[in-house]
Amino acid sequence: MKKDNIPEIRMRGFKEAWKHKKFHDVFDYLQNNALSRSALNYEGGEIKNIHYGDVLVKFGEYIDVSKEILPYIIDDDSVAKYGNSFLIDGDVIIADTAEDYMVGKCVEVISSGTERVLAGLHTIPCRPKDKYASKFLGYYMNSEAYHRPLLPLIQGTKVKSISKHALQDSDMYIPMSEVEQGKIGDYFSQLDSLIDLQQNEIDRLICMRKAMVERMFPQDGADVPAVRFRQYKKPWKLCQFSEIFTERHIIDTLSDEYPQLAFTIEEGVIRPEDKKTNKRDFLIIDKATKKYLQTEYDDIIYNPANVIYGAIHRNALGRGCVSPIYKIFYTDQDSTFMECIVRHPRFIKEISRSMEGTVKKLRTLKPKAFLEMSAYIAPTIEEQQQIGEYFRQMDRLIEIEKEELEKIKHIKSACMEKMFV
Repeated sequence: MKKDNIPEIRMRGFKEAWKHKKFHDVFDYLQNNALSRSALNYEGGEIKNIHYGDVLVKFGEYIDVSKEILPYIIDDDSVAKYGNSFLIDGDVIIADTAEDYMVGKCVEVISSGTERVLAGLHTIPCRPKDKYASKFLGYYMNSEAYHRPLLPLIQGTKVKSISKHALQDSDMYIPMSEVEQGKIGDYFSQLDSLIDLQQNEIDRLICMRKAMVERMFPQDGADVPAVRFRQYKKPWKLCQFSEIFTERHIIDTLSDEYPQLAFTIEEGVIRPEDKKTNKRDFLIIDKATKKYLQTEYDDIIYNPANVIYGAIHRNALGRGCVSPIYKIFYTDQDSTFMECIVRHPRFIKEISRSMEGTVKKLRTLKPKAFLEMSAYIAPTIEEQQQIGEYFRQMDRLIEIEKEELEKIKHIKSACMEKMFV
């Protein structure tokens, strides 16, 4: 549809083709007020400074500077060294230098009002020559429709950049009607609000879970937790892990029954295709004969080198094979309950004392040292199961909310692809 200058998905009631313009038809460049580190040390008036690291990655397509940018305290004389082109509502700040393809992405300044705001490091500040509806330019210039054609204009390998000269003749397609522009900006702004609300709910649940882990397990040498299910009265018992865990060390090759699994610090056991980074399976040329460790559902798995960073989880996925660098244990106690024990922040601190090695980065937790550790555990399997089920339900609720968040993000991504020319 781009040849007709009409987006694939459009707000109802609008038919006219979008107008083709060049960047220089839409914007004037402002003086780039790149504040030096020394300038930030001056005392004086309150100036808000927007630069790549604080804004473009963190806040996306637009930013309300009255709410979201912290002030740097500098005086008027130091500002004068770098020009006095303060940003106003509707100005656009483009990233001109970065280590990734965020180069060419932008934020649109919203609600600056009387705030004194300067564009700072690694940015190109621009002011529209004509009036455009609030937030439209921010969303449009971050869409693939506009940003994809900029990629050939980006220079550099490790550090990438784009120049004002390269931007000058870039193509832009803008709806003639300011009403249509406004509806598009409002639509994406509402999606962003939904994303923020959903993320806040996830953060709230995660915070609640952390608080309940702290309260539902004994602390500071106590033998009962601060919060407990009413029917249980007996004190918890101190057990050495050799009484609770047995190492599972079955070496085998991959099979249909035991497929390859991956293990991450953040998520524990996952499918290899769900791993976000460090995907190196294509480098393994002997995968069919390579030896792996078998794991079963509910096993406790840890990475000996990264366990102090939280790389210890229950296998909540199912049977399969993982790298032999990991250590695997099973238990006849409630596995979710035991996962809460071994992932408790206080226990993670205890682990660091049991790790062996002189160089910090090379220290590891050996199975023997793990089995010599101890913790207070609930005295009956029924109490363990009830605690475990409580956290399983909370984890399921968090996952449901995360799935809902991904749905909204997917809707936004699809609309960003189809609602711009």
